[in-house]
Amino acid sequence: MKPKLFGAVCSVCLLQTSMLFAGSSTEPDAFTSITPTSTSDPWITGSLNAGFETLHVYRGVDSSFGEQNYWGSLDLDMLNFFHFNLYSGHSSNREYNELTPSAYLYKDVGPVRLSTGVILYHFPSGKGSDSDEYFVSASSEIAYGIQATAYFSYNERADGWYDELKLSRNTELTDRLSLETSAALGFSDGLRSGGNGLDNLTISVGLPIKITDQITLKPLAGYAFALDALDSGDESWAGLTASFKF
Repeated sequence: MKPKLFGAVCSVCLLQTSMLFAGSSTEPDAFTSITPTSTSDPWITGSLNAGFETLHVYRGVDSSFGEQNYWGSLDLDMLNFFHFNLYSGHSSNREYNELTPSAYLYKDVGPVRLSTGVILYHFPSGKGSDSDEYFVSASSEIAYGIQATAYFSYNERADGWYDELKLSRNTELTDRLSLETSAALGFSDGLRSGGNGLDNLTISVGLPIKITDQITLKPLAGYAFALDALDSGDESWAGLTASFKF
């Protein structure tokens, strides 16, 4: 295990300690649907999202080849049962170019949300390998508004596994301002050139600003610690996201 793991774990402990004393939580899990608040739920809800990142870091790895990333996405949630996402991103020099759809089914069983789905990674520029990832996940609020998510996935092309344990929290600061914090610890087997085992520890912070009931702006920042399975270095990034809900 790399020596930096001790420092990484300490960072998680500090982050989660700050979560405990931050206030109440309204954070949905990463795989939680967009839930309408009206008494008469529409059969479909969604959001359009666009953003900028100084670097596109995915599961601890720089995926945009050191370049800035400009991205957009569409989220659709149907019948409180099915979720669809379409992500499109490209670097400033177009060396990184991705168009990836994903879909999953979900169901609440008591306090736990269970999900299963597929991600179809596609890189039109050829810089990257197209592949299919099948996953299952379970998420639940555990204490003090902290949401815990366990994610298990299999990549068919790589014949490898990526699993993740994530803790997240959303703290309302005012009627229009909140604080999002998360820490995710990844494990991989058969996917990385550095070997198998602990993959990355990624910490992120966001500050969603509610402009209207439908429009939100969110500045964000993150840091990823490269662990045993990665032979690359740590990564950091910042960005800005705009979302329109409908």
